[in-house]
Amino acid sequence: MSVEIGLIEQIQSTRGRLKPTLQAVADTILARPAQSSSMNLKELAAACNVSEASISRFVREIGLSSFRAFQLRMAEERASSDDDAPTGQGSIYESIGRGDTAATILTKVAHRNADVARACLSTLDPAALENAARMIREAPALYFFAAGLSALAAENALMRFSRIGMPAILHRDRNSQLLTATAVRAGSVAIAISDSGRTHQTVLALTAARDAGARTIAITSFAESTLARVAEVVLITPTGYSAAGDEPLYESMVSKFGQLLTIDVLYSLVAVQNYDSALASVCRGDAYIRQSRR
Repeated sequence: MSVEIGLIEQIQSTRGRLKPTLQAVADTILARPAQSSSMNLKELAAACNVSEASISRFVREIGLSSFRAFQLRMAEERASSDDDAPTGQGSIYESIGRGDTAATILTKVAHRNADVARACLSTLDPAALENAARMIREAPALYFFAAGLSALAAENALMRFSRIGMPAILHRDRNSQLLTATAVRAGSVAIAISDSGRTHQTVLALTAARDAGARTIAITSFAESTLARVAEVVLITPTGYSAAGDEPLYESMVSKFGQLLTIDVLYSLVAVQNYDSALASVCRGDAYIRQSRR
């Protein structure tokens, strides 16, 4: 399936398989996309502390024919971003500002969700999903750690995996998360969710769970984040901001859509691989859910 995604998402998804020198180039561009787009070859090489030849190799690794093609793509995406950005005193949600109407807001949110879904096809690695599913199938219990709106993805996971008969645990309170992490059952799987991979509470909980004998999965937008370095398996979701930048304070649900999609894919994969027992569990639950809706 051929899916067109943004250049930043392409760099993000390609980074993990690059050699260290080229990873340094990717990190610089992801951290400073606006500045990188205006640099010439010599300036970008200096900013990345690599040779000009390394920049040329990086450009080819991400599927572009030349540095000029890279500059054009970066300029196009920056112009598109500028066109979408609201004028005036900033935005209150993604690219939505004072002058937007119901029609333009609907269009922007719908298109942004679609963009994130398409980007997941590139950032999520099927092999990593298979490894995560295998770990989950073999685990006696699942523990979820997340904060803010990332906790909504964790709550979705709690419901999903409970439906197919897998013991799943999530505490909203940060202290309860930490206490739970230190007392996980050996062999259990701890799953931590954070866009930035820098949320201290979530990183600390996953670290504590790992030290207590749990296997670990991270769902994050940055493969080299602190959270990713703690985890055995990392599932990469698309991001809407740079690794060295600030996560939007308003935490839009659009930016969390990749997390929800990842949970749904992971749940579905586990259910399909344990099809008979998962279906039996769903049917048992359905009988009682129907009674609750009378």
